[in-house]
Amino acid sequence: MAEGRSPLTAGQCRSLQVLGHLFLRMGRFQRARKLALALLALDPDDAWARRCLAVVWLETGDAERALEQLDRLLAGGPLPSRDAVLHLLRARALWQAGRADEARNALNAYLAAGGSHL
Repeated sequence: MAEGRSPLTAGQCRSLQVLGHLFLRMGRFQRARKLALALLALDPDDAWARRCLAVVWLETGDAERALEQLDRLLAGGPLPSRDAVLHLLRARALWQAGRADEARNALNAYLAAGGSHL
């Protein structure tokens, strides 16, 4: 979360992120969605919440909504290699949307950004 944008402390934000991660791991996508949307209401620049929503939309079959979140995350310019997974998520969303050529390009962007070889 951006410093000063949210009324939550860093510890509270981290606790909610852990809870959201657990919701995703348990397949409780609607709960994860509600949590991510609440965090975005507090801070529209919350990258973690956008990632969470992208995963929720992918897992529930809404590739276009996942792409909206991923495109916003990737629009900020070059990413550190630890964020290369965003390109992999984007490739999955594009594949789900039937856009195979773009999915291949996103996979190549994942590898170029430092993602592990598949």
